[in-house]
Amino acid sequence: MQFSIPPWLYDKEVVEIALKFTELHESLVAPLLLELAGEVTDTGDPIIRPIWWISPRDEATHRIDSQFLIGDTLMVAPVLEMGKQERDVYLPAGKWRSYKGELFEKTPVLLTDYPVDLDEVAYFLWVS
Repeated sequence: MQFSIPPWLYDKEVVEIALKFTELHESLVAPLLLELAGEVTDTGDPIIRPIWWISPRDEATHRIDSQFLIGDTLMVAPVLEMGKQERDVYLPAGKWRSYKGELFEKTPVLLTDYPVDLDEVAYFLWVS
């Protein structure tokens, strides 16, 4: 994980948000990256993948360029527009659990204006 500008150059709120994201990275992302790095030499699969990787026959996944997968099980849908606190999220076929604990079983589904606070990043875990 890398910061372009150190968070402590900003106010306390920014430092708290940076700490929250650092903890999320340490607990969820880093272990998955290490696991996938060990597999990449065997499979040749990229670690960061487009959504269509897990659902190549779903044409909607081929048009999505603002969501990505880490491996096959962690989908990230960051808010990319300044000032926005929601975004549309497409969940391909499968069973997905959001970072908020919501379970989505009737997929594929488009979550329109899915709320994401400024101190959050929307992510969904594939549930087997």
